[in-house]
Amino acid sequence: MDEKSKQRISVKSMLYAMIAVVIVIAIVCASLVAKNFFKKSEPEIINKNTLEKIINVNDLSTFEAVYNGIAKVANEKNPEKIDYYVSYNAKVKAGIDFEKVEITVDNEKKVIAVKLPEIKITDVNVDITSLDYIFENNKANTSTVSEQAYKKCIEDVKNESSNENAIYELAEQNAHNIIEALISPFVGQLDAEYQLQID
Repeated sequence: MDEKSKQRISVKSMLYAMIAVVIVIAIVCASLVAKNFFKKSEPEIINKNTLEKIINVNDLSTFEAVYNGIAKVANEKNPEKIDYYVSYNAKVKAGIDFEKVEITVDNEKKVIAVKLPEIKITDVNVDITSLDYIFENNKANTSTVSEQAYKKCIEDVKNESSNENAIYELAEQNAHNIIEALISPFVGQLDAEYQLQID
């Protein structure tokens, strides 16, 4: 056998060996991909921690009301006399502290129970540019009147809104709707048999 024939056989052998290696690698890769593709994923379990992460916000205002009020400002030396009245516009926000939302999950009965905390006034914002005065005592009309009036307006709107049941009822209904909107799609995706109860 001459030298050229030996080289041809050697090149052919190397070529066949390389093809064999490529085929083996392709088969291994294909089997790994197929194994991962057809592998059954572990079922996700609905638990309290996951649900708490979904609603992970602190104070959330669930209702905002526009309030127009009139505050009375009494004389400091004689509280029975009114120095002036001040009208104002304010926005009152009410909501819940989401950190106080209690969640329990009963995986046997497939029930998720959510207990909402008490609704509270979360923010009061008096528009200082809206203040308008009617003075009973002209001496009260000083350079510091706006500062004093602003504080009285905040105090007044807090007192008035704390007695306004509609604010609390609407804020509670909205909080209920928000919790349902946050949790229901997640639960429905994992297991539609679960029931969500919000109190």
